[in-house]
Amino acid sequence: MSSEDPGARQWPGYRSKPSYDPGRRLVFPAPVPADLRALGHRVRAADWPVRLAFRASRIALLDTLCRWQTLRALAYVHLLAARPAQATGLLDDLRVVPGPETAADPALPELLARLEEYALDLPADLVDAVVGDVGGLLADNRFAASVLSAGLTADSCPADTDEAVSRAVVLTSYWYETPDQRGALALAWSAALFVRSWLWWSDRFTYGDPAGGIGITTDPRPAHPAPSSLPAWAAPLLDRAAG
Repeated sequence: MSSEDPGARQWPGYRSKPSYDPGRRLVFPAPVPADLRALGHRVRAADWPVRLAFRASRIALLDTLCRWQTLRALAYVHLLAARPAQATGLLDDLRVVPGPETAADPALPELLARLEEYALDLPADLVDAVVGDVGGLLADNRFAASVLSAGLTADSCPADTDEAVSRAVVLTSYWYETPDQRGALALAWSAALFVRSWLWWSDRFTYGDPAGGIGITTDPRPAHPAPSSLPAWAAPLLDRAAG
């Protein structure tokens, strides 16, 4: 159950309750089955660029990858929260790894539309948690680029040290040199971080909570980022986070 409101929709994969921060809620994940947990490690992986280029086509590709990875992670959270009996189509969509080659597939718009449908069907408290962390990263944080590049690079499961270093350098460079892309990068990072936190808490903190897990939403939450700091494709997520 996702809320203490008896009239709320049933979400068997988690529950939530009001936090000490007015207007926010704490998220309590239920234990995650082994097959869904294994998928969660794959879902956080994307083939981020390993070569730096600032031409318009490469920046557009980066934006597409950020959108795709954000929606993919949120659609996976939907799977964790809803635990649908039949999810073959969603599972197939989640297994497609964002990257330069897959982004060129003509069927990508339809895949993104399906993932977005699942993302926007999430309860507001879950989307709010992801958007809130974006606000924290985009605030005055001198270590933001390092935190983001390290997280996204580690989740991408690089083949070797050279690939890891190249990917981290490229992501850091995009953060500093293309400020307009910071919102997109932050959303991809935050969505993957939320997946990682969900799996981590659900695996370790089950004692004393009947649903399994403890609240993974921090108190107090950072303020939501300004809409102008995010890409246009994030507008529906902001609306959903607002409930």
